[in-house]
Amino acid sequence: MSEQIDGIKAQISAFEKKYPNIKVKLEHVPWEEYWTKLQTMIAGGDCWDVFTMDNGFYLKDYVAKKTIVDITSFIEKDKIDLSVYPSGILKLHNINGRYYSLPRDYDTIAMYFNKKAFDELKLKYPDTNWTWEDVKKAAEKLTKKDAKGSVVRYGITADGGALAVSQGFLFPLILSLGGSLVDKEGKVVLDTPPAVEALSFTKELTENGFAPKPGVTSEDLFIAGRSAMNFGGSWMLGYYAQNIKAFNFGVVMLPKSKLGKRATISDSLGNVIWSKTKNLDAAWTFVKWMAGKGAAKILGKTGTVIPAYKDADKLWVQGFKKFGKEKDARVFIDSVKFTNPWPQTEGASEWFDRWETYYIVEFISGRLPVEDGLRQAVQEINDIIIKAKEE
Repeated sequence: MSEQIDGIKAQISAFEKKYPNIKVKLEHVPWEEYWTKLQTMIAGGDCWDVFTMDNGFYLKDYVAKKTIVDITSFIEKDKIDLSVYPSGILKLHNINGRYYSLPRDYDTIAMYFNKKAFDELKLKYPDTNWTWEDVKKAAEKLTKKDAKGSVVRYGITADGGALAVSQGFLFPLILSLGGSLVDKEGKVVLDTPPAVEALSFTKELTENGFAPKPGVTSEDLFIAGRSAMNFGGSWMLGYYAQNIKAFNFGVVMLPKSKLGKRATISDSLGNVIWSKTKNLDAAWTFVKWMAGKGAAKILGKTGTVIPAYKDADKLWVQGFKKFGKEKDARVFIDSVKFTNPWPQTEGASEWFDRWETYYIVEFISGRLPVEDGLRQAVQEINDIIIKAKEE
């Protein structure tokens, strides 16, 4: 969140101006160190009154350990209008009917495409009528090899690389095929026919050479002009807009499945209150304000992430005017109507790491049969979830 620091400082300054009796001390910890520090502080009984929560990955664990405050009664008492947040995003802040944070921001997934590559082959640009089958056909045509048969441009990538990416590719594909990620009991259900179909499709694209194999490269092939279509998140739009000079690119919603269904997936951050805070009322005042209209407008103007508060997302879109990318930015906003919340479970960060760095890679590489391997993966993942519940 380093790129958001100036915006957060501006939010705090505005808050203190409105509430001069409450002082906020900002402490910035790099994301990769943040969660370890947070756990150490909580274990030592000396933590921040308010801290940022990645709701998709960690909220259930912190709720289970009773380390954060249930703010449902505060929301009801202050009559907070929850309709100002997208319904699919709001679900990420609620566990078993109780709220622990309010939405700060959200992300969605879409498809970036290299207009130069399409023009080169006189292909029509992707549009909202595209299906996953259209993507496969285009990926074949757009894959370019040199005289020695080496791929110089892949037809398709996810996050600029292999398709072994859950949020940017696999999860939306599974959901669009009518599949689920987590059931009502909080268990992962990735061994269903839609999941088998999605992974088989992904494996086929890779085996045919339309997408890079896992581990082939660590660079972003899209920004390098070596990928014609790239599935990626809203958080990459600013980076691409600033850094891609060699070609023009566009953004389009994710394709529909054969069922006619379109699906994207979102995570969302929120501010939570430490359960042992000695400044509960002040902490709630701050949390409430940070999820409100004023703070959302400041966040939107930074152009970093999409504010969750109604209409503040328009400010995020306007931030791309200087790049001529307002239309592309709106695709991510419009996609929220098709979004699904990140699959929340206990132990999510542990099982997701195993799923993404081992299982998906093995499936796509052909070293693990999809159907049997998915059963194995789900068994291991749900064992991790059960163990996390017991801790």
